Amino acid sequence: MPVRAVPPADPTLEDFGRDPWWLIGGKVLAIFAFLMVTMLVAMWVERRVIGRMQLRTGPNRAGPAGLLQGVADAFKLALKEDIVPRQVDKVVFVLAPIMSAVPAFISFAIIPFGPTV
Repeated sequence: MPVRAVPPADPTLEDFGRDPWWLIGGKVLAIFAFLMVTMLVAMWVERRVIGRMQLRTGPNRAGPAGLLQGVADAFKLALKEDIVPRQVDKVVFVLAPIMSAVPAFISFAIIPFGPTV
């Protein structure tokens, strides 16, 4: 009589978060890299399409075929001087962009913390 393998039980809440830290970190890093590369490619394609619509070449100065234009723009933005208006609530002024970006990243953050690989 052949021996039957017992099917694995469905994951439960107790199985949540039992992956080693390096596996969770690797998944987080892979998803973050995927999101950043996807955003860079989307920006490059958008600029090329808009350049065609306006009868100009689009981004072509940074890197081969303008592929590094988004990276150059990120450095430019990071090195710009911060201007805070005088009459603004400084806490809200600083927290508003963070509060809008964090949910976008959190929507992808559920992927690496699942109970099974």
